[in-house]
Amino acid sequence: MPKVKTEALRAGMVVAAEVKNMDNMLLVSAGCVITDKLIGILSAWGISDVEVQACDGVEEAGDILQQLPAETLKELSTGLESIFWEAIDSSPVQKEAFKLALRRKAKQVLAGKGHSHDEQH
Repeated sequence: MPKVKTEALRAGMVVAAEVKNMDNMLLVSAGCVITDKLIGILSAWGISDVEVQACDGVEEAGDILQQLPAETLKELSTGLESIFWEAIDSSPVQKEAFKLALRRKAKQVLAGKGHSHDEQH
């Protein structure tokens, strides 16, 4: 089940696992449908991410690149730029290939299979 950063949640997603605060108080039960109001409540409680049920559209609704911290995303981008032999902006094909490679790396990091530079130390 994918974990989605709170700021990337969208109304209509379904919570897959209970969401509790630091004091172990239940905020949202599994199976609850996310609403805009609920997203505001989760943000107010400082909840950073929520496990949602996998379904078509989860990735589009919560862009996988938005699920990564900015530092990690920058690190992945820099690493990928170094392996592209042409400038990323040199053609639409290069741009698209870079985006696809970046999304793949992001999925690996989120799945725990890839590690950003900071995590390797």
